[in-house]
Amino acid sequence: MQSVSYAQLGGGMSGSTGGGLGSIPGVAFGGATDPSMIQLKEGFHVIPSIMVGERYDSNVFYAPKTPGLNREDFVTTTVPQVRGLYVGSLVSANAMASAVGEYYAKNTALSYVGTNAGAIVDVSKLVSQLREGTRLTVSDTYSYTPQPPAFLTGDQSGGGTNPFVRGFQTGRANMQSNVFGVNLSVPLTQVVSVIGGYTNGFIKFGSSELQQPGRLLDTTYVTYTAGLSMKASLRDTVSLNLVNSEFDSGDLGALTTRGGTVGWSHLFTPNVSILSAAGAQQVESNFRGAPSSTSIAPLGSLALLWKDDTTTMTVAYNIGVTPSYQFQSQALLTHVASVSLTQQTAIPELLGIASLNYGRGDEFGSASTTTASTALSYVAWGGTGGLMYRFTPKTFLGLTYSYTNNDQSFGGQSFRIDRQVVQMSLSQAFY
Repeated sequence: MQSVSYAQLGGGMSGSTGGGLGSIPGVAFGGATDPSMIQLKEGFHVIPSIMVGERYDSNVFYAPKTPGLNREDFVTTTVPQVRGLYVGSLVSANAMASAVGEYYAKNTALSYVGTNAGAIVDVSKLVSQLREGTRLTVSDTYSYTPQPPAFLTGDQSGGGTNPFVRGFQTGRANMQSNVFGVNLSVPLTQVVSVIGGYTNGFIKFGSSELQQPGRLLDTTYVTYTAGLSMKASLRDTVSLNLVNSEFDSGDLGALTTRGGTVGWSHLFTPNVSILSAAGAQQVESNFRGAPSSTSIAPLGSLALLWKDDTTTMTVAYNIGVTPSYQFQSQALLTHVASVSLTQQTAIPELLGIASLNYGRGDEFGSASTTTASTALSYVAWGGTGGLMYRFTPKTFLGLTYSYTNNDQSFGGQSFRIDRQVVQMSLSQAFY
């Protein structure tokens, strides 16, 4: 679960606090690698673009080493995309839709066409006519892919809005996911505001090219947040938030969490800030085949943000409880740490990008009933590094390397999924 501190303070989840375009949640490296992410001051702009890439992939099945299975392949990727940007006197919007086509040289049956779409709409200026200073943003992201992500690469929001993207990696399987979110802030006085948020999402699985070592679990979820935010000084904001989350896996059971956090944000300089929240939550699990349980778990987040003319960096940590979506329904206490960096080099057109991720999940709330046949846990880590050369503001050439490692265990068995990817890509926007 994401802490509401990100949304309150105008991070990547909630868009610009001043009614600007905002960043669609989950966009890699804050859009720095996408030539269609231009700055628009006013008006409407449609920007078509296309990315073509070639990669070596050491594990196209996202599977452990298996006798007789050749996991390596060379993959050609084509991503046509259209972005719509609008900045008006009352409303601003940033919307994107793309198709993802991939052709596999060896495992041609894996070739597919997927899609990604997302939008963020900022109506703060409109609602401010009813009460000055009110902020309201609405966002939605959708994805269909046979490559379930464990982490979001270089996500500048500090973890994204999908609570399932926390390091756990399944094998290759068709997956749909959607996250809809609303964030609201209404000033009561010059220093105190009412804040609230709503998130509704799902993750659904379809067919798999390999026999999964355990069932994949469709899950829907909804999260409500409400509280107060107070400007303690010109550089400090404190908040009190109540958080309620409900995860439903159908006939397999449900998980409910209720709790609260105390948040603090501080602006060290115009370029450096910190966002934090800490609290606790009551976790109620009611899963099929296991007795109901109620436990208390920690809830919190911490993010250090640095942004100037040459450097954008986020260092983030999050702790919370989410359900598992493989093997069987269980509550997992998860930790996620990430570092994301974009750096302008001495060559004005050359940009360096890097990210590191670490995730851990352990069964929570049923230690007294857990046996070797049902215990579930995972540890995952990975990183990405590369260079992006901008021939023009419309044309980017990129070279990246990434490595991921996921060790998961269930029922006394361990599954290790490792993957290396080297990719070269060329992106061209048309405007």
